[in-house]
Amino acid sequence: MFETAPELTFVAEDVAGSGQDYDIAFSTPRAGCKQLLDKAERLYREAVRLYEEGKTGRAKECFNTAIETLQHADNDAHVYYQMKSEMDNLFRGLRWLVPEHTGADNSFENQEYTIPMAVENKLVEKYMTIFSHGKPSITIRRALAVSGKYRKMILTILNEYDLPRELVYLPIIESLYNVNDCSSKGAVGLWQLMPERARALGLKVNYWIDERKDPEKSTIAAARYLKYLHIMFDDWHLALAAYNRGEFGLVRDIEAARAVTINQISNRKATPDETEYFVPQFIACTLICDEAFSSGNAPALEEPETFDEVILNDIVDIGIIATCAGTNSWRIRQLNPALKSWCTPPNYPGFKLRIPRGTKKKFLSALAAVPDRNPSPGYIKYVVGKGERVNDIAKKFQTSVWSIKKANRLVNIKNIKTGETLMVRPGKDYFTR
Repeated sequence: MFETAPELTFVAEDVAGSGQDYDIAFSTPRAGCKQLLDKAERLYREAVRLYEEGKTGRAKECFNTAIETLQHADNDAHVYYQMKSEMDNLFRGLRWLVPEHTGADNSFENQEYTIPMAVENKLVEKYMTIFSHGKPSITIRRALAVSGKYRKMILTILNEYDLPRELVYLPIIESLYNVNDCSSKGAVGLWQLMPERARALGLKVNYWIDERKDPEKSTIAAARYLKYLHIMFDDWHLALAAYNRGEFGLVRDIEAARAVTINQISNRKATPDETEYFVPQFIACTLICDEAFSSGNAPALEEPETFDEVILNDIVDIGIIATCAGTNSWRIRQLNPALKSWCTPPNYPGFKLRIPRGTKKKFLSALAAVPDRNPSPGYIKYVVGKGERVNDIAKKFQTSVWSIKKANRLVNIKNIKTGETLMVRPGKDYFTR
C-alpha cells in the first residue's frame, strides 16, 4: 500500500526561483499528466516486448524514452513520496544490477586480498608444494588457461555482488573450469552445484535443461550463495567451508566441536577430510595463480566465446537449429552446454539460444521458413518391460496400438514377451510433453 503523506502545506521553489504553494494532501495531477503516464507505460510495454524478442538496442531506446516521458509529466512531490516503497525497491534493484565499473579492469584484479591468505598454515604450505610441482602444477595451469573464457564475466559478477575477486579461482578447485564436470555426488558445472541447491538459487535442472552448465547463470547462482554464506558466518574461511560442506552440515560440525574458527574446526577434526582440505587448497591455488600473473609466468588465457543470441518461445530441434545457423549440432551444444535433450526446453518462453557469431540474421530467416521445428525422429527401439502390454507402450509413446502392431507385424498383441524389442514410432504429442 502507498504510504500516506502528512497533511501540510509547504512552499516549493521552481526552476525560476519563484515560490508556489502546494497542498500535499489534496493536490491532484496536472492536466495532461495522465496522457503522459499512459504514453510512458505504452513505451515501457513495447520495450519489454522488444527485449524479449532479442532487439536490445531498440528496447533500450524505448526504456529511455519512457523515463524521459515520465520526467515531462512533471508530477508533484507528493506523488513520488507516496511511492516511497516502490522507489526504494527500484534503486535497490538498480544497485544490484548495474555495476559501478566492469569488474574486469586492473584496479579490481589488483586490489588487496579480502579473504585472509594464511600462508603459515601447514595445510596451505602442503598444497602450495603439491600444486607447484609435477602433474598437479600442469593441471592447474591448464585450468587457469581455460579460465580465460570466463574470467571477465566472473569478475564482473563478483564485483556486482561485492564479493572478493579471488573467488575467480574457486572453479579451479571445484571443476578445473570444466562446465560439464560432474562429481560422484551429482554436483555439476563450473561451481559444482547440487541439483536442490541450484533449483533453490533459481536455476532450472530437469530432463530438458541443466542450467548449472550455463557459465553465466551458474556464476550468478554461486555468487548469490556465497554472499548468503558470508552473511551467515561473517567469516570467509567458514563461508568457503560451508560452500563445500553445506551450511547446515558445517553448523552441526561447529556446534559439536565448539569451534569458532576454521583452524579450530580442522584441529579438532570436526569436519570430513574433503572440507578440512578445501579452504587450504583454495588459498594455495589463489596464491600460486596470482604469483603466476604477477611474475609474468601465467599461461596464455583462452579467449571468451563469441556468439549471437536469439530468443526462442517454442520448441526447436537442435538439428534444425544447426542447419538454420549453418553449423552442426556439436557446435550448438558447445555454445549451449545447458541443453540436455534433442531440442530446446518446453515450457520455457524467452529461452536465450546462442548461435555462432554473425549468423543471427540468416538463422532467423531460415527458421521462419521451417514448418515443423520439432519433427518426429521416426521409429525407435523399445524393450518391453515386465508386465507391459502393447496398450501400455502405446500410451507411453502417445501413439496407437494399431501403429505398433503394424510396425512389428504382430499377429496377436497379447503374445509380446518381457525383454522383446519392438519398433515404436512416437506420436507427435510425445515430444511436446
